[in-house]
Order: sequence, then structure tokens, then C-alpha cells
Amino acid sequence: MGRGLHWKDIYVFCIQAMVLISMRLWISRHLYSTIPVMTSLTSFKKSESSAKAESALICLFFQSIGEVASGDLFVKVGAGVTRNSLNAALRHTGMQFMVDPGADCTIGGMVACGASGTAAVKYGTMRENVLALRAVIPPTIVSSDIEISERNRPLVVQCGTNALKSSAGYDLPALLTGSEGTLGIITEVTLRLHPIPSNVVAASCAFDDLHSAAEAVAMIRMMGVPVSRCELLDEASVRAFNHSLYLGHGDSNKATESKSRNQQLSLQLQPMEVKPMLFLEFAGHSETSVMEDLAAAQSICMDYDGRNFAFASDEETRQALWAARHRLYYSAIALRSQDGDDGGATSRSTLVTDACVPLSCFADVVTATANDVKEFGVIGPCFGHAGDGNFHCILPMLENDSVEYKEKVSQVNANLIERAMSVGGTCTGEHGVGYGKKKYLECMYGTGGIAIMGAIKKALDPWNMMNPGKILDLKAISNLPL
Repeated sequence: MGRGLHWKDIYVFCIQAMVLISMRLWISRHLYSTIPVMTSLTSFKKSESSAKAESALICLFFQSIGEVASGDLFVKVGAGVTRNSLNAALRHTGMQFMVDPGADCTIGGMVACGASGTAAVKYGTMRENVLALRAVIPPTIVSSDIEISERNRPLVVQCGTNALKSSAGYDLPALLTGSEGTLGIITEVTLRLHPIPSNVVAASCAFDDLHSAAEAVAMIRMMGVPVSRCELLDEASVRAFNHSLYLGHGDSNKATESKSRNQQLSLQLQPMEVKPMLFLEFAGHSETSVMEDLAAAQSICMDYDGRNFAFASDEETRQALWAARHRLYYSAIALRSQDGDDGGATSRSTLVTDACVPLSCFADVVTATANDVKEFGVIGPCFGHAGDGNFHCILPMLENDSVEYKEKVSQVNANLIERAMSVGGTCTGEHGVGYGKKKYLECMYGTGGIAIMGAIKKALDPWNMMNPGKILDLKAISNLPL
């Protein structure tokens, strides 16, 4: 490999942290271009419009899982470890990593994206569950000289401690969590663990309208009922689930469950009444306390005209009860499948957006978004982690959709984000900014906030080697103070 080569894609599989940056330095010296970076497969996206050489550093080999000492509530893991494999390795300890984004993501990818999911209402997001991490920060000078000096040597940094809290210095783990690979390469993470609850009960409840269901959620939280999960589905989401039963789509657990288990579960799945649905889960150390929490939530749901309240404690029935929520992503995409035609919607052609708002505004914003979907005449199930005000809209599209249809989808997305920000919410609760939502950051944080972010980016990555163009456009903010 010599100078002057211009490859469109260079995929480098690296083992050690220093090798990651060393390869990046070599590529930048010889190809003279900026190079995006990723920390795991879960966040890999390739820009089709980029004319520069691209290198995806996929940290598949960081697979270590440390021992959990008796009495401790943390574990050290490599960035390439997946969530399911970690919890499988921890099962004998009685502890579990509780952040559940709904897919078997790598820990490094979850940290980089600031992931959360269905259990965040009780256990928090990745920001609350990362105690420490190790990352490789790019050098301050990139030189074509073969000899590496102190200033163009990558820096391995250890941020945070094993303690469950700390007030020492800047919160560097929080800075790198959610940075989307723009500040460094995460290689090792120390995660907070929680005891596996001995008693778990799942419940579901139907409502006549979406607004009432969302109001019930807000009241459950205001009354202090300790829910472990609290998910809301609109009518379109339930319709997608029913549709998937006939198509055979939507089973997101195929990769992790045995074939016989899937077949057994499928026998229990029945079409649901097409009404807004609330899915709840309660967990605790005793059956009595869990059932008391369940009764309190049921009473609140009835106050908001909820009906058909059902609950179960055995795992198989709980899985069947929650099937509509667990299968929703693929069920929503399948709404625009075309039998016998390769032109159906795919995960690549589907727009998945999210926002998060204060609970007092959740009912109005999610209802307005569902109404937008109907009025614009597009397909877009609305659902979300209602317990913390976070909701999503899945908008499946076809490659050959008309320009008019795609513009309607874009308008639904824009309206959703603008409503969220107008009530003091955020343009993304867990999916991240990426390339598509960075235009909203100045509206949220002002020029001062953007300037501070730009100063941090320039200080840690002055050559803009790490995912250039994500979150911030450095050229666009070059004239701001700081």
C-alpha cells in the first residue's frame, strides 16, 4: 500500500486500541482525507454522498468480560461485547445489565449512541449506567513523518472509576457517552449492574383514545408507582402487529430464541383489538409488593377509561402479552411489504425517528403526531417509552415512492421534532443526532451551546478525523466564539 491510492472504502478490523489509531494515522497520511470512525457494528452507516476515502474501524475483537466480585455492582467489558452475551455471562452472578434498546447491540455502540430503551424508566439510560470507560483519543498533530512524536501519538485515556458515584473533576464518561464516535474510540466500559428481580409481572390495557392512554401514563408516574417498563402503542401500531401475524413477519427474537420456542410462542399470539394499548411491567423482591404496584396502576388506568386490563407472571404468557411491542419494528416495516415484489419497504429505506418531551406534554405531542400521520396519508405507527416521555414514529418507505410521498414523510418528521422542541423537549431521546438532526441543535442550545461543543470537538479531535460531519459541522461554526 503506497501513497496516491484512493479507495472508496477501507474496512479495517483491529485488535488493540493503539493499532486502531495507528491505522487511521497511516491512512490519513497516505490518502490525505478525513475518515469517519465507528465503535461497533450497531452504528455503522456509510455516506453515499462522500467523495473521500472512508474507513470503518469495527471493534469486533474487544470481547473481554471481567469478573464480578462478590458484593460489587459493576463489570468491565470490551466494547465489542453484545448486550445479550453479557447478560448470559452474568446469569450465574444474579446480576444483570439492565439497559435494553430492544436489539442485541454491542456495548461500545450503546455507549457511543447514548442508548436507552424500554427499561430506562426504572434503570436509566447508558449515561446513568456507565461508571468508567477507556478510549483512544486522536493525536493533536498528523504528520507524514514515519517517526511518531509525543504530539502525534494517540492517547489512551481512562475516564471514571469503579465507585458508584464520584464528584472528582469533569464527568468525562458522560462526555464520551453519546458522542457518536466523534471524540474518540471506546474500547472498554465499566457498567453498573442490578440484581435480577425475583418477581416480575407484565400487564396490558386498552384505551378508547391515545390521549387518555398517555394521560394515564403521566398519572402513574406522578403517583410514584414504580414501573419497570411502560410502553404505549397507537392504533396503527396494533394494526401493524395484527398484520404481521398473517404475514409471518415481525419476530425480533429469531436470533436469540430456539425454533421450538418461537413456534410455541406463535401459537399463543392472537390478533388484538385495534385500540391504543399500554404495556406495563413491574418487578420487585416480593410478590406482595409487585402486586400492590400492579393494583395501583390498574386503578389509575380505569380512571382514564382503560379496559381489558390483563396481567401475567409466567415468562411465556408475559412474552405473549408483550408480543405486539417486542415485534413492532419489523411489523411496522411489513405494513408496506409487497408480496412477490422486491420493491417492499426495508429497514434501509425506512425512516425511524424519535423525540422526548416533558411528561406533562407527552399526551398532546404524541396525539398530534399520530393525527399528522393520518392527515398526511402516510404509514407511520407511533409508539414509545411513555414512562419517560420518549416516543418514536416508524415511517416505512419504498425505494420507488413518489417525491410527494417522501416529502409528506419528511414533514411528519419535522412536525414531530418542532413540537417536541416547542415544549422544552429534545429532537432525539435515544437515537442520537447523527447527520440528520444536527440542524436542530442550535435551536435547542443556542449559539453558545454549539460553540462549546465545537470547542470540545476541536480540542480533542483538531484534525476532524472522528466521524466528520456528525453532530457538528465544524466549518459552519468556525466563526462562533470560543
